[in-house]
Amino acid sequence: MTAPALVQPAKRVRASERALRIALKVIQDAGLPVDKLCVTGGQIEIHCGHVDEAAPSPDHGGLKDW
Repeated sequence: MTAPALVQPAKRVRASERALRIALKVIQDAGLPVDKLCVTGGQIEIHCGHVDEAAPSPDHGGLKDW
C-alpha cells in the first residue's frame, strides 16, 4: 500500500495593482471586452465578454467548382 498524499493548504495571494493593470492591458490588446470586474478582499475576478465573429464571405471555404 502507498501512503496517502499530503494535503497542502491553499496559499493566500493578493493581486497587486500592477498585476491587475497588466492583466487588463493584455485583455485590451486581445480586443476582448470586460463585462465585470469583481474585487473581494485581495482576490480579483475578471469576466470577459463574448466577441462576435464576422460572417464569413460566400467565397470563403467550401468546395471549388471543377
